[in-house]
Amino acid sequence: MKKKDMTYSEAIEQVMLHNGYIAPLKLLYKDIWNYKDKSKVIGKTPDMTIQERVQRDKRFTRIGLGVYALTDYLDKLPKAEIPKTKEAEKERKHATIQGMLLEIGNHQKDISDTYTNDKKWIFENKTLGSLATIQKVPLFTFPHIIEDSVTFADVIWFNDRHFPEVIFEVEHSTDFRDAFIKFMELQDFQTRFYCVSDNSRREKFEKEKSKSAFVPIYNRVDFLTYEQVENDYEKAIKQNFIKY
Repeated sequence: MKKKDMTYSEAIEQVMLHNGYIAPLKLLYKDIWNYKDKSKVIGKTPDMTIQERVQRDKRFTRIGLGVYALTDYLDKLPKAEIPKTKEAEKERKHATIQGMLLEIGNHQKDISDTYTNDKKWIFENKTLGSLATIQKVPLFTFPHIIEDSVTFADVIWFNDRHFPEVIFEVEHSTDFRDAFIKFMELQDFQTRFYCVSDNSRREKFEKEKSKSAFVPIYNRVDFLTYEQVENDYEKAIKQNFIKY
C-alpha cells in the first residue's frame, strides 16, 4: 500500500519532534521534505506555506526569532539553571549571545546554514544545537583545518555554497589570541570575522589585532559588543529582520 503523503502541519510536527520539539524556519524549509513528498506540492512558494502553518496552526508556538515549538511540548523544553558562580554566569552570557547570533543568522536571506560547537548550552529554553541548522561543519577545505580549528568556532554562518560567510567568537575574558588564530586558518577565504565581547575590552581587542602575526586579516576582523548583538536581536524580533 502506498504511503499517504503528510500535510504541511504533520511534516512540520515531525521535524520538531526530531529536533528537540522546536525548529527555526530555516531548518523547517530544508527538513520538511524528509517527511513530505515535494513532487506532490502544487504551489510555487512552499516556504510561505510553512510560515503560514506555524503562525496559524495552534499546534505551534513562536518562541524566538523565526523559531517555533510544539505547543503541547513547551513544558518539556530545557531550562537553564540559575548561575551560582561567576563561571556559570559567564557561560550563560556566552550561551545567550551565541543563541541570538544563531537566530539572527537563520533569519538572513543570504545565509544557508548555521553552526555552533556548543550544542548543549541553553538560550531561552532552546539548546544551541536545536537552533543550528547543521550539526557538522561542511568539508569546504582540508580536513585538518576543519577538525583542528573551524569545528570549535562559537557560531558560523554558511552561504549557499557551504562556505563560511561569517564567523563569530564570543570572548568574555580571554585575550582574543585564540580567536585570531582560528580566523587566520581561513585567511584564504572571503570570510568575515567578529569578536564579540564587553565594550570595556575593545582596547585589548585592538591591541591584539594590531600584532604583525595577524596582518593578513587586519581589515576583515571587527568588534561587536554584547549590547550591539542584544539590540540587533530585539530589533529583529520587532521588525522580523536584521541585516549583518
